[in-house]
Amino acid sequence: MRLWIFPLLLAFSSCGTLQKMAVRSSSPMFRDSSNKLVRESNWEFFKDSAPGNLKFLEILSLQDPDNTVLLSVLVKGYAGYAFGVHETMALEDALLDKEVSPAKKQAIFFYTRAFDYGLDYLNKKNLTRQDLLSLDETELKKKMDDKLDKDDVSAVLYTAQAWGSLISQQKENIVLVSQINKVKILFDWLCKKDPDIDFGTCDVFFAQYDAIRPRMAGGSPERAEVLYRAVIKKYPHNLLNRVALIQFVYLPGFEKEKYENEAKVLKEEFSKWEDVNRDQLENTSIYKDHQEYNLLNAIAKKRFDMIETNKTKIFEE
Repeated sequence: MRLWIFPLLLAFSSCGTLQKMAVRSSSPMFRDSSNKLVRESNWEFFKDSAPGNLKFLEILSLQDPDNTVLLSVLVKGYAGYAFGVHETMALEDALLDKEVSPAKKQAIFFYTRAFDYGLDYLNKKNLTRQDLLSLDETELKKKMDDKLDKDDVSAVLYTAQAWGSLISQQKENIVLVSQINKVKILFDWLCKKDPDIDFGTCDVFFAQYDAIRPRMAGGSPERAEVLYRAVIKKYPHNLLNRVALIQFVYLPGFEKEKYENEAKVLKEEFSKWEDVNRDQLENTSIYKDHQEYNLLNAIAKKRFDMIETNKTKIFEE
């Protein structure tokens, strides 16, 4: 009986090895494919299709749990899905003053999943959860310099984004809120390595960091507006930056006149972005050469429409 068990075990082991090799060799393709996702211009399609793709990548990751390329894609994928879909839908609940927001709960759930994958990634690079929590700024940056390089910047970015978003979505959690400085340390490190990563994400973070903190904690809406204006000028085809300026500066400050001026520009730009005239069998939109912003613009359009629908209620209060 035992004579045939050993060859069978070898066969299963071999299959597992072959599967791992296949996953490992395909990982760069999955990473490159995820980078192409930014060209998707239909928010509803992104919302419906992203979960299946992410689950497929999770299954592959189970076959090769030490594959940091797949882990990096999962961090980015889940953080992007939480931001683009559930945080976007949670915005409407917030505008309507809903006490219970299923979308917010889902955003927290998927940001947590992204953050967990990020912690796993960093742990495989010998940077532990305890390091993130206990080391001071100088020690943490030094250890990041020792253990990480420029190839790790994307994973660090989306781990930091997920962490920061979890804090933003749960401001009642004092322990979590106290960790915001750690998020900034991660951004300081990665933005020094690659200041232009992902269409001005670093600039946007520092603008939002100024916008959402209270003045007594060093925040400044005025400084945030200046930073947003700079990134809008630098990346004029990324309309999400204009919507972020509205969402995080003008709405909290009840600045109706500034909102109306920005809304006018956005309406014109969204009209240009959506102007895909197929009469001559070609895309004639002036945005056709900037399709890397499609998904960001789709998210921006969804959020802007929510704000426009509720603007009377917002500015009357």
